Amino acid sequence: MYSCDICGRQVDKLYVIQIEGAEMAVCGECSEGKNVIDTVGDEPRSRKNETKHEEEPVEELIDNYGSVIRNARERMKIPLTVLAEIINEKESTLLRVEKGKMLPNIELTKKLEKELGIKLTEVATEGDKTRTKHEGPITLGDAAFKKEHK
Repeated sequence: MYSCDICGRQVDKLYVIQIEGAEMAVCGECSEGKNVIDTVGDEPRSRKNETKHEEEPVEELIDNYGSVIRNARERMKIPLTVLAEIINEKESTLLRVEKGKMLPNIELTKKLEKELGIKLTEVATEGDKTRTKHEGPITLGDAAFKKEHK
């Protein structure tokens, strides 16, 4: 049994139609008057634009990122103010990251890795329950989870 993408009705056969550029699998009633691209019967539904993606290895921030950043910066004898200016970030942000009080987003992580010649990420293993994606702003839940698991 398949479910219509529009009305939710359970049917044995679906019709793939295109509505405003999106392909949808719909029942016979919802497909009336539309240009039918394909039909879906007993086999699992497959759409032209869907591709199967293998699990890509996910990189996550290492646990001791703050001390790694600070040690690399001190080894290169770069003051925090100069590093902040070089990578176009606020000094206060870098200080919080070095102290481990703030998780850097992916852009900041890449800037620090490039400028200091260090690696701040590692491939996450399946059992890891820490934050795996560093895209977008850090949420309160991310910060609480990270602090809870230190």
